[in-house]
Amino acid sequence: MKPFLGSAALLAICVSVTARAADMPVKAAPLPSPTYNWSGFYLGANLGGAWTNGSLNIPGNNFYGGITEFIGGVQAGYNFQVGHLLFGVEGDFDGATFGHPPLPTPTLGTVRQNWIGTIAGRAGLVQDEWLFYAKLGGGWVHSNATLSFPGVNWQGSNTSAGWLAGVGVEYGFKPNWTLKLEYDYIGLGNWTSPTVPPIQLNRDLQMVKLGANYKFERGLPDTVTPRAGHSAEPSEDEDLAKKSQNPIADLVSVPFQSNTNFNAGPFNRTQEVLNIQPVIPLRINADWNVISRTIMPVVSQPSPFFNNNTNGIGDITQQFFFTPTHPGSLIWGLGPVFTVPSATDPILGQGKVLLGPTAVFLTTPGHWVIGVLVNNQWSVGGDPLRQSVNQFLAQPFVNYNMAHGWFLTSSPVITANWLAASGQQWTVPVGGGVGRIFKLGDQPVSAYISGYYNVVRPTGTPNWQLRAELSLLFPER
Repeated sequence: MKPFLGSAALLAICVSVTARAADMPVKAAPLPSPTYNWSGFYLGANLGGAWTNGSLNIPGNNFYGGITEFIGGVQAGYNFQVGHLLFGVEGDFDGATFGHPPLPTPTLGTVRQNWIGTIAGRAGLVQDEWLFYAKLGGGWVHSNATLSFPGVNWQGSNTSAGWLAGVGVEYGFKPNWTLKLEYDYIGLGNWTSPTVPPIQLNRDLQMVKLGANYKFERGLPDTVTPRAGHSAEPSEDEDLAKKSQNPIADLVSVPFQSNTNFNAGPFNRTQEVLNIQPVIPLRINADWNVISRTIMPVVSQPSPFFNNNTNGIGDITQQFFFTPTHPGSLIWGLGPVFTVPSATDPILGQGKVLLGPTAVFLTTPGHWVIGVLVNNQWSVGGDPLRQSVNQFLAQPFVNYNMAHGWFLTSSPVITANWLAASGQQWTVPVGGGVGRIFKLGDQPVSAYISGYYNVVRPTGTPNWQLRAELSLLFPER
């Protein structure tokens, strides 16, 4: 954690010349006040994934294993800070999106959640720009359900209330802006259908949400000391290019990466994946940063059964890299990666909560940026009827920076599905492309285009990929 401000650890008591006064105890200094002010009203937005492990208690039903869904909405609240303690109240409202079960799987019952609302008290511990909090309150969920099996054909809707408990971490990255990551559990109990026989549905809900808040009261004074490690002068093109090519650089960026994959599925259709990938450095102290990297895919996925595509949002992945601010010639970062089942349709995601380790290693000799990003994730929750997951990813990257902001790039994404049959596990692409650092008005951007051919791939998966990326860069001033 960031060390407390001030160089004095103990406050000495004035000592007189007498021996009696010299025996007086030395008292510890009070903790210095945090530099970031969390008090006041705030308003924000969130998105993420939600899932249930509940079941429809239908005799002989083996086809309903809960639901997974994409959620997105707004939140508002008020914080009252007393030193390093924070108390507050927050309410949020999220819409939920979930499509039909994967065809042609039969089912005796389906459930669709339409919206989720919560209100809760928050209590937390403040350490400058960081807030660690817990929340306790209530939640409301509106659901539709359908039952269809011999003797029962029923549809209904219901709004149920339950208790809510959650934990989260929030970071003030600008005077009026904060980012948060939160886990919530809503205990809803059972919903019993008015049928004969009555059917009980357990709908306890888990959610992981990423959010941003706007504080109406500034968290920092108008004049603050520039952070160590941040340059006060604009970067040169090559320096900015190197930072944009470094996954764990101390640079805020928002890449929009289009991956067009050709000849996918039994009908040789085109798959399109637009990854929205905000990268935000979070400062722990003068020696360590945490780099937050979120990947939200917007997908057009060919159907495995019909000659058409399904469009929507896929499963959201979150990575955190703990990295030293002064790493030397080898730059590295280690941390966790997890994926939440946020797909708006089952065909667009895996229906599982994934968790695992991730790491980045790179070096920047001369005009080069050379490194590799690796991770492995295992399924640890989600729909029990969906296939378990054990997947590996390695992305080596090589960039050569030239004059006037131009650069050559190669960053193939190598993947392995360890649970697939022999000969169907690996996807290994080769290729590369060209890009440039430039400005759109006053906004620095990085853009490139590249192509890859999958020399090793599972049957029925794409053979060619066209990748194009535009990244908005926000160098510190």
